[in-house]
Amino acid sequence: MKLIKKNNFTLLEIIISLFLITIIITFLFGFFSKIMKLEKNIEEKKSKILAINHAQIRLTQVFSNIYQGDFITSSPFYTKNAQNTKGLILYISYDNKIDSDANFSLVLKAKLFVNENKNLCLETTSRDENQKPRVEILLKNVKKIEYEFLSNSDLKLKKYKLDGVSKNICWYKFWPKKAEFLPSAIKIKLNNNLDFAFFLPARHVKM
Repeated sequence: MKLIKKNNFTLLEIIISLFLITIIITFLFGFFSKIMKLEKNIEEKKSKILAINHAQIRLTQVFSNIYQGDFITSSPFYTKNAQNTKGLILYISYDNKIDSDANFSLVLKAKLFVNENKNLCLETTSRDENQKPRVEILLKNVKKIEYEFLSNSDLKLKKYKLDGVSKNICWYKFWPKKAEFLPSAIKIKLNNNLDFAFFLPARHVKM
């Protein structure tokens, strides 16, 4: 009579098997963890790009419809030093066209600035003095804002002069009320790594 030999696993074989299974699970966990982080980074960058595009489109709407009226009563375009935050406040007047709220239609006063929460904001004033201004957050996490204005050389702007494009055309870091005219273009620099540039329809540089 033949004896049936049993193939039982030894303790050492079980330990080795568990060790190998642990290595495989650890590898798979690390692999899927990297995939999840990659997907999260892609979503964050996608959201950031969409936010930048939104800001670009909105500011293009504003600056392409900048108010071109006279500067006799009060200047519709100038910069001012911000008190609570770093950077400048840009005061403008622009044609908002037809809005769902009649008090926010046609030519309105507005200002572009970075608030205390580091948001780039466009605050538009209502025609109704009793109505609160409309504040649009264009971009978040803006720590620093700078402006540059392109125009022909002018004695009123001499102290704010930056680089010269040519003998008669210069960039300026500040646009005072006393300028009494609009620049040809504006460059907005955010956080030293993001630039927006817009041409204004009112005036063009002369060579």
